[in-house]
Amino acid sequence: MKAMKRVGFLGCVMLLVGTCLLLPLNDACARQVDGVSFPDEVSIGQASCKLVGVGLRKKFFVDVYYGALYMQQPTSNGDQAISSDQPKRVVLHVVYKEVEPAKWIEGWQEGFSKNVPQPDAALKEKIDVFLECFKEPVKKGEEIRITYVPETGTEVEIKGKPQATIPGREFMAALWSIWFGKHPASESLMNGMLGK
Repeated sequence: MKAMKRVGFLGCVMLLVGTCLLLPLNDACARQVDGVSFPDEVSIGQASCKLVGVGLRKKFFVDVYYGALYMQQPTSNGDQAISSDQPKRVVLHVVYKEVEPAKWIEGWQEGFSKNVPQPDAALKEKIDVFLECFKEPVKKGEEIRITYVPETGTEVEIKGKPQATIPGREFMAALWSIWFGKHPASESLMNGMLGK
């Protein structure tokens, strides 16, 4: 009987491992952070991008969202995360009850002003297009996905709905600098997303 139980247990373990190998995006193979699941890999076009890390954004001691960074060629260096011209994505999973559009816009504007204090007219126009994407509150459990695709641009998706595609590496670098630049929105968020 003990031998049969052992075989049954090992069979279940092998089945689980096999499932993870066959389905790398399955929740069984995802990273769990306080009940929030982040897949170990995501597909961006034909590219497979790995989860670099997950960090927590706090505001006045309140947990607002988890940020996850995915890159085709992962790095723990903030400058490289910004400058690399490769498929990459930032996922913001809201854990606060609701974040109003005005709060998102205020946060983005503060981040841009600290990291790109004097944008030229072309970049400013692209920043305005990005800010216009935030028209509705994002509630607990909902996500914002910001994906950079080389030669296409930065794709903005909120609550599963595409909002805009903003061309150019310059805008991508300006936006990514809010998380990984010299004046990040949050040091702890940056370090977590870079896997430190």
